[in-house]
Amino acid sequence: MDRERLQSWLEGKRRTWRWNRGDASRYVAVEATNHALRWYRWSHEMEEGGPSDELHQTHAAFRSVGAPTAYDVPPGVLRELTEWLDALDG
Repeated sequence: MDRERLQSWLEGKRRTWRWNRGDASRYVAVEATNHALRWYRWSHEMEEGGPSDELHQTHAAFRSVGAPTAYDVPPGVLRELTEWLDALDG
């Protein structure tokens, strides 16, 4: 076990944004940590429950090309995520 990596992960900053388009049984999310971004879809349905369509992105890639278009990210989430990353780097 890499204890330094685990400690860094436990102490690292993180935030999650979730949104949906009116379907309470599923949502789309981005989890931001001090290392990277994780984009995914989540379903509460028994047969397809949990995460799917997972994509990992570096902070640099997000700043360079933006959010993956497949996730239809609301403008407010993009603004808050960018501000969160700016504060993290600042």
